[in-house]
Amino acid sequence: MAGTGRFPALLLLGVLAGASPALCEDVTLEGLRDSYEEASNALRLRGRDISAKRVGTISRAVGHASLKARERRLACLRVSNEAEGKRLAVAMDGGRVIIRTNKRGRKTAKGYHTYAADWREPKLFIIYELDAEGRKMRKGLERCDGTIGGPEDITRLLVAELRAMGAQNAKSITFLGDGAKWIWNRIDQIIEEVGIDRARVSTCLDYYHAVEHLARVAEAKTFASQIEKRAWLDNMKKLLKKAPPAVFLAELAKSRRRGNAVIRREYAYFKTNMSAIDYARLSREKQPIGSGAIESAVRRIVNLRIKGAGTFWKLENAEAALHLRCQLKTNNWSMFYADLLNGLAA
Repeated sequence: MAGTGRFPALLLLGVLAGASPALCEDVTLEGLRDSYEEASNALRLRGRDISAKRVGTISRAVGHASLKARERRLACLRVSNEAEGKRLAVAMDGGRVIIRTNKRGRKTAKGYHTYAADWREPKLFIIYELDAEGRKMRKGLERCDGTIGGPEDITRLLVAELRAMGAQNAKSITFLGDGAKWIWNRIDQIIEEVGIDRARVSTCLDYYHAVEHLARVAEAKTFASQIEKRAWLDNMKKLLKKAPPAVFLAELAKSRRRGNAVIRREYAYFKTNMSAIDYARLSREKQPIGSGAIESAVRRIVNLRIKGAGTFWKLENAEAALHLRCQLKTNNWSMFYADLLNGLAA
């Protein structure tokens, strides 16, 4: 299209922002690992003299193309049998990122818009394969994605990923979480939309989050000494991990006192999540009882790059960077980038 600077034929060849597919990949990978300035320096050491501004332009072009490809994939989902017969774990969690939004009105004397900077919660999911001992399998099936959108947006992405891998044919699926309502309240919806047999599904409240709630009870409860307090907490942790939930709750109920709102609230928390704290059964079945995989993903994907000190993002750029880093940090980049190029050529 003459005069517009748009060249559809080059796009079909994978050329984005005037860069070849190989250069786009090289530059984007560096831009995802560190700041654009650091990426520029790293590329310069390898003989590629590319400015930080150019690194950002190319990285954003790849990111925006990947988001369009994700929407096309969601609209026309290809289903495989990758998950057939496998034991899977599924977890969701959120992080924090500062989103920059330009304010309305004139630019400043220096030509800049004033802006608002607000914290938003990027939401991630991870799906991974379990080994015979209930641990994350090395080089096993793993998928991860995220969005700055709301709970329904991340649920939509998760349902699509589970359907695409044929999760309804998995041997078992364990949903892990910290008890956040935006996660827990959507598990039934996910199971139904994917078409998973509920007999194959377990839910697990992260054990270490549960222990934190127990510690709050210990702080609110009256003890004769610190030794007595420690002994009570150790015994309750043992019951939580080894005994049936009903036995644990019966013992915890003895701590309730009229007027002690903290203990009553924490008791209600455990009672509400009773079906997800059967750690004895989960351990016998070699299922995971911790959500460390998703917490690690949030740290590696969000905290170490997107939530950098003093780093502000436009919403669409944060969404793109989040999607790209999810692929990079779960060792799915090669497959992801090949699919992206194939989609551009289609």
